[in-house]
Amino acid sequence: MFCNKMRNQLKSLLSEFDSFVDNHIDVALKVTTAIKNALALPVADIITALIPGEIDNALRIQLLNALGKVVEALTIVEECKKYDNLNEKLACFITQLKERNPELQDAILQKIASLLAFHLDGQRLKQNLYDLYTQAKYTSLK
Repeated sequence: MFCNKMRNQLKSLLSEFDSFVDNHIDVALKVTTAIKNALALPVADIITALIPGEIDNALRIQLLNALGKVVEALTIVEECKKYDNLNEKLACFITQLKERNPELQDAILQKIASLLAFHLDGQRLKQNLYDLYTQAKYTSLK
């Protein structure tokens, strides 16, 4: 009963979110789902595997720029910073992420989604609000 009540409160909270932010969180969660899938399967072209095919070119460019910033900010090992090519940097990041336990992987993926939404939304709000929105959206989708 408590879980249902909490889930309903989260859904209510999500309905009050700015639809623009909500769309960015949806895109960010799609990317992190793709990253999670890449942890299980080897992928030759990481960028193609991570970027949703249905997004327009302007958002794709914005997402690529955001991914570069996010991976740089969350580099879990210094060796990934040596790559200039985003595909190589992402491949390194995913390789390092595979070595972490599943709980830490999920925490990192949620933070990636939050940071992506932050960058895609033009950093209009404080980062902690994107963290909250992303966590609420992720929880409501479970």
